[in-house]
This record gives sequence, C-alpha cells and structure tokens, in this order.
Amino acid sequence: MKIKMLKTRQGSLDGIIVNTYVSGETVDVPDELARVFIVHRWAKKVIKTSVKNQSKAPENKTIRRGASSRRGNNP
Repeated sequence: MKIKMLKTRQGSLDGIIVNTYVSGETVDVPDELARVFIVHRWAKKVIKTSVKNQSKAPENKTIRRGASSRRGNNP
C-alpha cells in the first residue's frame, strides 16, 4: 500500500531490518505496516487519482521574428 508519511518513524518490513520513514515522503510498504502507521496517524493512505485524456501537450505556435524585430529596430 502506498502511504505518505506525516511524521518520521521507524518500522520493519521483515522484523529484522529497521528502516526510517521520513515525514513528507511517499513509500510503498506492506499493508500490515501501512495500517499501523495510519492508525497512529503517522501516515495517510495515498489515493490514486485517474487522469482523463492524457494526451500530448499542445504545440507551441509562437511566431518567430528576425533579430532586428526583437531589438525594436525597424529596417
């Protein structure tokens, strides 16, 4: 389960190695560990949001002018 840490806490995925989970970071941890963090309000569940119509960005249609136009000099 993906969670966002609200407080820096230590936890163990396997009961042997202890990891530090830093406030503000988003991590993917087993559901059991995630529930412990969430119940104690040390983390919140990250809710996936779907993005509709994720197409290419619009093409830049800026008109390019010669160097003299940019400087304000008229020929």
